[in-house]
Amino acid sequence: MALQTNPQLIHNLEKLGLTENEAKAYVGLVSLREATAREIHELTNVPRAKIYEILKVLAKKGYLEVRQGSPTYFRAVDPKKVIGEIKNEFLNCAIETLGQLNELSYELPKTSPVWYIQSDWGIKNRIREIMAGVREELIIFSSSPELLKEFKQEIKKLEKTCNLTLIVDELDRFKSLPFEFKETNKEFTNFMNNIVIDGIQYKEEFFMIADGKESIGVHSAGNKREAVIIKLPIVSYMQKMIYERVLEPGFIKQDR
Repeated sequence: MALQTNPQLIHNLEKLGLTENEAKAYVGLVSLREATAREIHELTNVPRAKIYEILKVLAKKGYLEVRQGSPTYFRAVDPKKVIGEIKNEFLNCAIETLGQLNELSYELPKTSPVWYIQSDWGIKNRIREIMAGVREELIIFSSSPELLKEFKQEIKKLEKTCNLTLIVDELDRFKSLPFEFKETNKEFTNFMNNIVIDGIQYKEEFFMIADGKESIGVHSAGNKREAVIIKLPIVSYMQKMIYERVLEPGFIKQDR
């Protein structure tokens, strides 16, 4: 009977450097404690033609022990020790790689002032980097309470150190956040939520201008989240002018 393995467990082991069949074989052996290659094959459905080579690779990595005989038996090494060793190797490799990358230096004729990010963690990391460099003024527009909440601690610090302006599209959705917001009117909100370019609908989720010199805009394009960073003072200045226009009475809801 084949082992019903959690797909996420196999996926996680693949992230740690094992192939799919290596992950299945190791998981099967952990379940059996001690077994022959045939028993591991029958439990995991790892191809019989490959099972010996896979077990040989796992033994070389130190993930299992071998007892020679007829038949040969295999025993899984304690998962705590295996994962601990993988973790140590990964950290050592990461530290060494970072050091080597930091030593690289190649002078390009000029650096592009516009950058494009697609990964969610990369977007959030870049927003935090920009926030950390703010000295005088920060303007933020957001239509996503969830995204803005990610930077709650950073914004709380910036309230005390710079001129901070927070603009949102619907105040009621941001009431759980401890900030003073300005709310745009419906006309502006509809405009920001219904931008269509080449048949793709864009929705601005987050926009930030730092010190009038650098900006980052986060938007959904269809079902994807993207960000564009512009480090070009003249463009950031023009963007700031637009948001200052947004703050005029005609675009901001008045206190009721």
